[in-house]
Amino acid sequence: MRLINCLILLLVFIPDLFADHGVYFKSNEVNKENRTGIDITHNGNISYTNNFTIHFNLSFRESETHYGEILSLKEANNKNLIQVTYRMPDLFVIHNKRETKFHLDLNKEEIQNNRWIDFELRIDAINNKINLQFADKKLQSDIDFPQNSDFALSLGVINKYGFFIDEVPSISIKDLSIRIDGAPRHLWPFKKTDNFLVKDILSSKTAKVYNPDWVIDYHNKWEKIQSLNFSSLPSLLYDKKSEQIQFIFMDGTIQSFDPLTKTLSVINEKVDGFPCFEKAQQIIYNKNGNITTYSYNQNLISSYDSINNSWNNKKESTEDDTPKLWHHNKLLHPKTKNITTLCGYGYYSYFNDILSFNTETNNWDKLNFTGDTIKPRYLASLGQSGKNSNCYYIFGGLGNSMGKQILGKEFYYDLHKIDFKNQKITHLWDYKCDDQFQYLPINSMKVTANDSSFYTLMFSSSKQNTYLRAIKGFINEAGIAFIGDSIPYNFLDIDSFADLYYWNSENKLIAITSHKKEDLSHEVNIYTISYEPGNKDNFDINGVELPLSVKIFYSLLVICIILLGLFIVRKVRQDRRTTEIQTAYTSTEIFEAPISDYEAPKQNAIILFGGFQVFDNKGKDITYRFSPTLKELFLLILLNTINEGNGISSKRIQEYLWPDKSESNAKNNRGVNIKKLRGILEDLPGTEVVFDNNYWKIILPENIFCDLEYVRNAIKLIREQGNIENLAEIIIILQRGSMLQDIFPEWLDSFKDSNTGLIVSTLEEILKDDNIDKAISLAISNVIFQFDQMNETALKTKCHLLASQGKHSLAIETFEHYRKLYLKFYNEEYQFTFKDIVSKEN
Repeated sequence: MRLINCLILLLVFIPDLFADHGVYFKSNEVNKENRTGIDITHNGNISYTNNFTIHFNLSFRESETHYGEILSLKEANNKNLIQVTYRMPDLFVIHNKRETKFHLDLNKEEIQNNRWIDFELRIDAINNKINLQFADKKLQSDIDFPQNSDFALSLGVINKYGFFIDEVPSISIKDLSIRIDGAPRHLWPFKKTDNFLVKDILSSKTAKVYNPDWVIDYHNKWEKIQSLNFSSLPSLLYDKKSEQIQFIFMDGTIQSFDPLTKTLSVINEKVDGFPCFEKAQQIIYNKNGNITTYSYNQNLISSYDSINNSWNNKKESTEDDTPKLWHHNKLLHPKTKNITTLCGYGYYSYFNDILSFNTETNNWDKLNFTGDTIKPRYLASLGQSGKNSNCYYIFGGLGNSMGKQILGKEFYYDLHKIDFKNQKITHLWDYKCDDQFQYLPINSMKVTANDSSFYTLMFSSSKQNTYLRAIKGFINEAGIAFIGDSIPYNFLDIDSFADLYYWNSENKLIAITSHKKEDLSHEVNIYTISYEPGNKDNFDINGVELPLSVKIFYSLLVICIILLGLFIVRKVRQDRRTTEIQTAYTSTEIFEAPISDYEAPKQNAIILFGGFQVFDNKGKDITYRFSPTLKELFLLILLNTINEGNGISSKRIQEYLWPDKSESNAKNNRGVNIKKLRGILEDLPGTEVVFDNNYWKIILPENIFCDLEYVRNAIKLIREQGNIENLAEIIIILQRGSMLQDIFPEWLDSFKDSNTGLIVSTLEEILKDDNIDKAISLAISNVIFQFDQMNETALKTKCHLLASQGKHSLAIETFEHYRKLYLKFYNEEYQFTFKDIVSKEN
């Protein structure tokens, strides 16, 4: 208990060392009497013997200020006066009102705005040297400076040196430290305070701040810089090079907004040609840097030629051009540089397709990825890796695993990594939230340079008049945290849009919102915030050795954390052992042991459950060879062959795959794709595509494993003969997931429904047999839930089995999940209680 109390006391004081901090100096944007200054030695000078060093972090920002005082230092005995002065774009060090050779051109040093840089001034009174470090630049010169003296020090506008100071540059300063004779004696982080005194955390001194702004406010408060109204819907685009926000309209005209000057200008009033315009923000910069719009419906892209003031599409879009995919994500493929889109919503369905526009065929090709599967969704947030330009991260969204809106909606708080070079998707984490937490992210995210975290905005979707708030998420661990204040957002689903851009030169984030108003006009609001929002700056004293008291502080802190960690681990282990003894799980192995060592073949195999996969005769995954059209054609023929044995006619194939084509064009497309399909199936020996009695069929020899065919045959034996010899194998196959859960054409629904019905009804009948092994029964209930998450038979079986083995918490958790889903889907409470479900009579 004493250990915990000590740790609590330490943690009370640690925020003083690790906190958002810094002073934002008001400059000529305000009257002279309101400008910022800090008197470091307001309550007494600082003494030294041989030398002293002043170090702080300095940040410049864009302004019209051309002159100002950064630092003023006056030594007491010989009355040496040192000034550090800014006169755009130069930095000067003045000694006794004369220029020294310390003169830096900030343009040549490539100092960017709104970035923290090191500033250090060192006086060596023994060797009569003055040293200056500014960012990576180090300078040295001679100076006549006495030993055994003291000095006064101030920043900005402080008048105590016998002359008037009324100018200060547009700067911010944090972490001012002073080392005396080599030892750290003073450190002012400049943490925000309610009064005008800021604490020195290494001594009892204070500094006095006049007219401060605080850096933390610029990382936690969004500034609305402009509100614009347009008579028609604009497509929004941010130009990273010019740092302008572009607005593109249906008639092809373009307007541009400059966030620095806050001005809107018209780029063109008359233009030749038209963009593709389908109201779903289908716009991007292509590989040549040209504004490019794209259409799913017309398999078309249209790029803007700024020299000739023209679009290369001559057909005007109309208000009736309904987008196929609302709120999808977009990027330029890192390797091919083709326009690539992810996910989206349309026609009462959610999608997880990754589509890339093939400029040679003028078609959208579906890209195939190995690894994990992104569940169908829209309203997700996408951002490029800071370390690897071939990788992107996608976070959150709204959808469901089956992709059908009628089956309800699920809020996702997961993170996936998409590697376009290796064509692999990796599920990184899933952040568990309460069902009442119904927040959605906006279209884009900003990933930090080291890929440690990301920033995006989220909003509550439960009401129309809502708010956007910044969140920080972590790449390598599940977690998100709201930071900063909020932005008003009028969420109207497909009639509203929000996005996030990184403003590099100002090191800020730009948030932009757009929504349709009652008068059918469109309002666009633009906000900025300093990057990184809500950032926690690390305690830093520039690598200098700390005094003994601070060393002891950190040593104790580390020891306490280690001891507390060991204490917690030991306690958890003791509690776990106690719980295991108390609950006496005599049959735990029933639920943990695998029901069979059977593994579905991955050689000469066609896998449909859990997702589409094909393995050749060498065990190689050749799924990537199936284009979206080839995959759909193959499945059409295969499923019609398996289900009825007859196959499918050419006319039906045309109706499903090429309904808008003439009969001759459809025949040509079919012939070309059948030839490609036969070429792929040569790697599955004996597998053939044949045309027999006016029907297309796929012949599967005995050496080819198809999981759907295997399951259907096994179920037939169960239903006709009661033969459950292969039941464990069926379960292991079905545990992969529902049938073709990554493919969603409408024609496939009937096959999914009929096979799902056959599987679920058969497994339900098996569960009625009291002689079935308990491990098998539990596995069956889990499989049924994968195919029918509202199945009551599976609920009763699973809860009863778990409860009978003493696993009451797991049983209750299963019931509560079901109850919440029931309320969500049917908008009414489930009629049975947990007690009803686990009772034998029910």
